[in-house]
Amino acid sequence: MPDIDKLDIKKILIIDLAFIGDVILSGPLTMAIRQKWPEAELVMLTVPLTAPVAEMLPAIDRVLAYDKKGAHRGLGGMWQMAKELRRERFDLAVCMNFALRGAAVARLAGIPYRLGYDAQHAGWFLTWAASHIRGGIKHETLNHLEVLKPWGVGADSLDEEALQLKLVPGREAVASFEAKAAKWQLSGQGGYYVLCPIGSYERKNLPLPLAVQLIRQLEGEKPVYLIGGSGEKAALSAMAKAGHIGEDRVLAGSLSLPELAVFLQRAAAMVSVDTGPMHIAQAVQCPTVAVFGPTAPEVWGPKNSNSRTIYLAESCSPCWGKGECSGSRCMERIKANMVLEALASIQPFEKVKTKA
Repeated sequence: MPDIDKLDIKKILIIDLAFIGDVILSGPLTMAIRQKWPEAELVMLTVPLTAPVAEMLPAIDRVLAYDKKGAHRGLGGMWQMAKELRRERFDLAVCMNFALRGAAVARLAGIPYRLGYDAQHAGWFLTWAASHIRGGIKHETLNHLEVLKPWGVGADSLDEEALQLKLVPGREAVASFEAKAAKWQLSGQGGYYVLCPIGSYERKNLPLPLAVQLIRQLEGEKPVYLIGGSGEKAALSAMAKAGHIGEDRVLAGSLSLPELAVFLQRAAAMVSVDTGPMHIAQAVQCPTVAVFGPTAPEVWGPKNSNSRTIYLAESCSPCWGKGECSGSRCMERIKANMVLEALASIQPFEKVKTKA
């Protein structure tokens, strides 16, 4: 095994082919690599969906997209991706996911030094292989740093600022958002609340009665906007109607991810389930109340001082969406006053009553 400190590393590829939240939570890892090689070029390889998020990570110089469902689909597509990477002449690859694909493509690309996890037999393709077995429950930002253990790098080698999530929207994102904000007559800095009530699977969702109560209560203080993916527009529109707010408050699929970052950066606060926009809110310092049910806030929850977490665990929690209950008891037990009291502790109200 080569001594990493004796290598001449000028160009590094960080491979993260997972979801939006995973890319955001990789921020401290990218900062750790930046601190170790301050002069190296850091390039991140992501899927097309998350590429705009990776471009907002301060430590990343450039982003490449691995379109594994399109141009780079299948084994032929993997070989094509490897050829494209080979032309880049990377010195080092860091493979972040518990999957074989990243390690295999790094090896096919001829990258001489490769670090990753030993999951799915990926160790065959790596120069250094970290164990994929987690030692206890800890936050995912710290879990990501585990891949650097073979180099002796961990959370204790980073200062507090480097451990914070951070996204920096570019000028184009700010300009395009401001154009939309003017068209929508959106209130200025701190002039609105954001509600993100739908997660990646149904058990994560806010129960409809709770979401409607929150809309009606918060609307008395500031305008409330609902966000989600374009496929969630119908559900969010029904929620808005029940909450007595207009269709113009439903921004499902209306913002790019960088525009969403600007939108959340300027919000008074956000109430969200465990989903990608919650992590974006954290990374732009938007005050957030995160409502958890089937997943573990110790792993995925917000860590900022201006955020709060609501979690009423059941005996089966966390079930990761595979629980034994017919609905989602852990979410159904959460009441509007719990959310409002948590929100008031970070963003005091003038008109809203927090007691049931």
